[in-house]
Amino acid sequence: MPPFFDWLALVLFITSWIAYTRYASVEGKRRHSLSSIMHHFRIDWMRRLLRRENRVADMSAVGNLERNSAFFASACLFAVGGLITVLAASEQVMALLNDISFVQDGTKAMWEAKVGILIFVYIYAFLSFTWSMRQFGFLSVMIGSAPTPTESIDDSVKSTFAIHTAEVMDLAGKQFNLGLRAFYFSLAVVGWFIGPFWFVAGTVIIIAVLYRREFRSNTLKKLIRARGLDPNLPIHSGDEHPPS
Repeated sequence: MPPFFDWLALVLFITSWIAYTRYASVEGKRRHSLSSIMHHFRIDWMRRLLRRENRVADMSAVGNLERNSAFFASACLFAVGGLITVLAASEQVMALLNDISFVQDGTKAMWEAKVGILIFVYIYAFLSFTWSMRQFGFLSVMIGSAPTPTESIDDSVKSTFAIHTAEVMDLAGKQFNLGLRAFYFSLAVVGWFIGPFWFVAGTVIIIAVLYRREFRSNTLKKLIRARGLDPNLPIHSGDEHPPS
């Protein structure tokens, strides 16, 4: 198949990734999604935290979230290192892949472009995960500075603190989601080595999986009901603004 179709598939891949990211962000403000419902739970968490003297369990939970980001960030580094090694041995690897019947034949430049795109995806994921780690670190500081129940601080100040602390957690969670989404889309890039058709098909499948889990999953329905909300009603704003 001519290289034109390879480049067309790449354009469709990038456009679809950006479009779905934008769609998930906008749609999450109008209807229930995993991101929007978790925002409610985070506000509940921060409000209850302010009524507790002992915050050891809270700090431990934030530490677990930070370690999740650290794990995926490390995985990205390993992936980038491995792909750079593969890129340095392009001729040998291409010779091995040419023995696989379903792998598309192509020029060395085209093959290196495919590996390069994979490297870019994992670098993007690494940057997202590390920024998520830093924000969870900021969150730990905020929890450490949270007013205690015995302090004579106005309730409105405590409420503002809880809301904005939850929003910092939202931002950290958003970066984690962006990094995890990059992992999903990297699987579509793997299909490019078979051919541009499989690249496009993989992109469509990944978007369908992401949409199903973000907006239609049974987990989302259980989370909505656990929060006492109606899954059929739109999001109501108040002081609990859905995350951007």
